[in-house]
Amino acid sequence: MKLRQLIGLAVLSMLGWACGSRERGKPAISDLPAARGRTGEIIVVMDTAQWSGEVGEALRSVYSAELPGTLRGERMFSLRKAHATQLNNVLKQHKNLVFVVSMERNSAATQRLKSFFPPEGLQQIAQDSSLFYQLAPNQFAVGQMVVFLFGQTDKQLANHLRINRRKLQDIFAETERQRITNGLSKLRAKDNLEDKIAKTHNIQLLLPRGFEFVKEEISPDKKTGFLWVRMPDAEVDKSLILAYKPYDSEKQFSKDSLIAWRNSLGKAHLYGDPEKPESYMITEPLEPPTLRESTVNGNYAQEMRGLWRTNNAVMGGPFLSYSFADSKTGRIYYYEGFVFAPSRDNKREIIRELEAILRAAKY
Repeated sequence: MKLRQLIGLAVLSMLGWACGSRERGKPAISDLPAARGRTGEIIVVMDTAQWSGEVGEALRSVYSAELPGTLRGERMFSLRKAHATQLNNVLKQHKNLVFVVSMERNSAATQRLKSFFPPEGLQQIAQDSSLFYQLAPNQFAVGQMVVFLFGQTDKQLANHLRINRRKLQDIFAETERQRITNGLSKLRAKDNLEDKIAKTHNIQLLLPRGFEFVKEEISPDKKTGFLWVRMPDAEVDKSLILAYKPYDSEKQFSKDSLIAWRNSLGKAHLYGDPEKPESYMITEPLEPPTLRESTVNGNYAQEMRGLWRTNNAVMGGPFLSYSFADSKTGRIYYYEGFVFAPSRDNKREIIRELEAILRAAKY
């Protein structure tokens, strides 16, 4: 099931007061300001005692979790704590907001947080311990995602946060990807590169302006293929590769199989030098990639995050890939974005952009 469907079901089946949870007299969306703030940053509005306690610890384990496939242990999101009684219009217009409240608390901050909930909503929370979150897009600004997290007690809320860790992460991850995709769609390549790729490889890519063709290889029977496009830049060099071959069994989705395929592609095509055949791309063996089930266009896929380097350790960086099967063509596809940016310590947002491009692929 798609994340959007999960979110939609959650909203419909929970409190049923998405509109009611907004402040009285809230202007129409057309009158709201545009959301502001840094990509990947979340403002957390909660009681200071909660932030220092079990709930704060659980919250940080969700949103400040280490992002797989980053060398220096980058975090999924950057958190900024804000006190409820000091919430001003600037902070309220931030792109990503999280409000956290436990019904058992009665501090000034908690009372302020409760004011965002209608009486019927607070009553439902008090009666149903299974309720713990509510989504409110465009609550105070256009393009904003607000998540209300709540529970009858701190312990109960912290437990909900730990159990639903991935779901809560994916809400903001999906929101950030959609923002990036919307922006990239306005900067599409103008040289028909996307159309050429679609015609040759039966997959429609979203390629922002600046990506250039590097290499292409197709077998005579057209059963296997490889494509490399790249956005060269002195500071941040981004690449996308696409490969496919006949789909035989589910074993092709195993971690070992995908790494072996990736390494074979690297040795054959990436950073190889005819005069130095010993120089090519490999998957970093000291930091094994992570694998998790995901979706591409609503269809099953395996997401892999890890580190790459040339086998002579001259170059390296993070990569993200999706592997999926297409019943129409009988192919298994491997689609990856990797980056080389040695001067940039933080590569989280570069990978997030590549992720948005990868997940926008249509086939």
